[in-house]
Amino acid sequence: MTAARRLLLCLMLLPAMGLPAEKPVVLVVTADASDYLLSAGGTIAGMIDQGAVVYLVRVTNDEKDSYDLSPEETARRTRAESEAAAHILGIKEVISLGYRAAELADVSFTDIRDRLIFYIRLYKPRVLFIPNPYTHYDRVLDRYYTGWAAEDAWRSAAFENFQPAFAEAGLKPHQTPELYYYAQPFDPARREAESTPTFVPELKIVDIAATLPRKTKALEALRTVNYSMARRLKDRLTSTGRRLPLLDTLDDRAVSALVEKNVEGLAAIAAQGTNYRAAEEFHYAGLHFRIPSKYLQ
Repeated sequence: MTAARRLLLCLMLLPAMGLPAEKPVVLVVTADASDYLLSAGGTIAGMIDQGAVVYLVRVTNDEKDSYDLSPEETARRTRAESEAAAHILGIKEVISLGYRAAELADVSFTDIRDRLIFYIRLYKPRVLFIPNPYTHYDRVLDRYYTGWAAEDAWRSAAFENFQPAFAEAGLKPHQTPELYYYAQPFDPARREAESTPTFVPELKIVDIAATLPRKTKALEALRTVNYSMARRLKDRLTSTGRRLPLLDTLDDRAVSALVEKNVEGLAAIAAQGTNYRAAEEFHYAGLHFRIPSKYLQ
């Protein structure tokens, strides 16, 4: 058999052989470098281990979250560190939108939403992670504004009359089937159903014991943010006559230990009421969010 015939035969047999399925795409939206890692890093790492391709959109520069550094130097460091953390987790690409931190209240809602619509239509994700804008007791309001815009982008990206210029550039409307709302488990009412479950996101708790070490390592890469957290915590304790022995000597080892305890503590809270050792919890909007189960075949 000639080489040409062999090539033709191979091409004819490809459908029967079964080509590998296209890898699912996951798009993660975060207001700042640490929030998605603390709230959803283990779940995202697990999806990557199962073959998903993940992209991250980071909305702000984190330029205010440092200790004794200028905003410009802080922004430079936190961008590099957020990319390093994402690389540890296994994320393919980080897109930084460049908004100033703690100032999203002054940014047009539609400006953020439309930029997120662009990335939803560009990457066509199967799964979208966004900050939960309905949670309480999170004093970082950028997470509220980001989640608010991202939720509307999730809905609006499926309508052709939102940003029709995108379609003219080849970015057609896209409907993302699965949405994970994430937040750190501080809200005491976070597991309460808001109404009947048909069209309300359901509680979803994910076992992250296998990916917890990688999540912790990724968070430890955020050196500038972590040192700022440790320094301010120590100052706050000192000003009220208290101390945390772990922070008596504020060096890299102490900061890493603080990060590890924080990650493990949050994972233990999310695992309460389950058989898991470490978990993350979400409000999840999947197929049942859109279609009542009694109508499904």
